[in-house]
Amino acid sequence: VAPIVPLAQGLARVLCGDLEGGDLFLEDAASAGAGFSPDTLAIATCERSLVAMTRGEWNKAGDLAEQADILLRRGRMEESYATPLVAAARARTALHRGDATAARQHLVHAQPPRHLLTYAIPHVAVQARIELIRVHTALADLSGARTLMREIDEILRRRPSLGTLLDEAEALRTQLAKERGPRILGASALTAAELRLLPVLSTHLSAAEIAGDFFLSPPTIRSQMKSIYRKLGVSTRNEAVTQARVVGLLEG
Repeated sequence: VAPIVPLAQGLARVLCGDLEGGDLFLEDAASAGAGFSPDTLAIATCERSLVAMTRGEWNKAGDLAEQADILLRRGRMEESYATPLVAAARARTALHRGDATAARQHLVHAQPPRHLLTYAIPHVAVQARIELIRVHTALADLSGARTLMREIDEILRRRPSLGTLLDEAEALRTQLAKERGPRILGASALTAAELRLLPVLSTHLSAAEIAGDFFLSPPTIRSQMKSIYRKLGVSTRNEAVTQARVVGLLEG
């Protein structure tokens, strides 16, 4: 059986609050084996990791999150739509064992493909951001957390029926509203649209040419570029590319 069938069943049950029943279907999906898309298998495995976290089974959660990451790397799909969710799970388990440095590294790994998580795949798009917000908040990175929450709100306006994820998002929204701290912008505050644009800054394409490729207006692209510069603490396109490489958002 293709893993997408038990995966859908498992997700539906988890979203309705049936963790035990959902985990059984997710296990079937994750054990589908070779011949199926690595990102689908990784999502199923990662969902099992999140279920284990909810149950307080942190050792199991860590093992499953690592297995999901291995599936993506073996399939050479490190920048898949599944990557942010897998990276978030790995970051949460790293935090649980007290390794903040590893958690931050996983957060950086989650950034580049985040623009792939749109309302077209609302469950993964919202869930990945929820898990990332938990890590950003634990690391006192409120700017990054609030950026992700705004993206969640945009998705929920289009896809408002996401079961228990709605309650989780509301709880985090309330928590962030109460948090107080310096509003320091950094690389973690880059939006999904800015992360999509970032790799193109290393090319010789002009803003007008990028706008044509992205089906956006040149002023929109220029505005996004200025926002990237501000968040990376630079003033030119070359400096933005250099700084993005330094913080791990671009290779090279």
